[in-house]
Amino acid sequence: MAAIDLGTSRIRAWHPKRGALLDEPSLVALDEFQGRACAVGTTAKNMIGRTPEGVTVRRAVEAGRVTDFEAARMLVRHALDHARSSRWARRPVVVTSAPVDCSTMQVRALEQALVQVGAARAVVVPSPVAAALSGVLPFADGAEGMLVDVGAGTCELAVFARGRMVDAATLPLGGDLLDQAVTGWVRREHQVALGPVAAEQVRIAADCADGASSAELLTRGRHVGDGTNQAVHVHPDEVHEVCRPLLTDVADAVRTVLSRCPDELLARITEDGLVLTGGLANGRWLRDCLQTALGVPVRVADAPDTRTAAGLGLLARDPDRAHAFAPSSWQRPAPATERAQG
Repeated sequence: MAAIDLGTSRIRAWHPKRGALLDEPSLVALDEFQGRACAVGTTAKNMIGRTPEGVTVRRAVEAGRVTDFEAARMLVRHALDHARSSRWARRPVVVTSAPVDCSTMQVRALEQALVQVGAARAVVVPSPVAAALSGVLPFADGAEGMLVDVGAGTCELAVFARGRMVDAATLPLGGDLLDQAVTGWVRREHQVALGPVAAEQVRIAADCADGASSAELLTRGRHVGDGTNQAVHVHPDEVHEVCRPLLTDVADAVRTVLSRCPDELLARITEDGLVLTGGLANGRWLRDCLQTALGVPVRVADAPDTRTAAGLGLLARDPDRAHAFAPSSWQRPAPATERAQG
């Protein structure tokens, strides 16, 4: 048994008994001349901006969906190598997740990719269900609540009641879109082009800064006019203003989902508040924006960026239970022999 969380920015592998096994960027450096991967994960990320001719660093997932299946297969094979105790170990059943609005065809393609690289079978559950099952919401016991999971590529909203996910929505909005907004603003205001790593560092540093008293942030990029490397000083409040419209979009989406809730469920969520998970929950901007816009308590889960992987790790102990949490349109009957082995 194994759990793999193939996210937009990171791939994580968990084992029911051994815990976390892998946590690396979802990147592959591909040698186009030889048609093979020359680096995966952290090593591939360190090659960004430093690749020789014929080598490109590719991302397997965009906006929560696998867009480069060759890169995805290389990443999943890398994760399975960590999950298997030896090269002769039995092929594991793998539990993984996908955005709630994925089509059946997208889910089948993900399952096929996992089987092709060594999984005996793949079980796909909605990402918010996995995050909730990690302990941030005791919905499996019948509790009610709402979870907002904001990662690098997507924002997923889910309402839980009576042990099930009763409503959900997905936005193509996350840390990547915020980084693009920062990149565009620096280019317009300072005529400097930032790389993706520099833009992410500026956004994270600004999100962690302490209000107006914070010092300016220093970053470097290429001047769009003469091509020279140039230093740029930006204030955290300026970066916040650039990102504010996108954070407001998240608040508007939460308000829309809440408007569809029955009165009693809405009252309970308004009283108990929302739970934030995902990498963007590590900063203060999203929490403050939601509390101000919605007027409800907002709680950040412990280790919010690993909640989906942790929930998948729990489900990997019982793949039949994971199968039950998948939407009916995603499900395939589990083979009787595998149910017996579980």
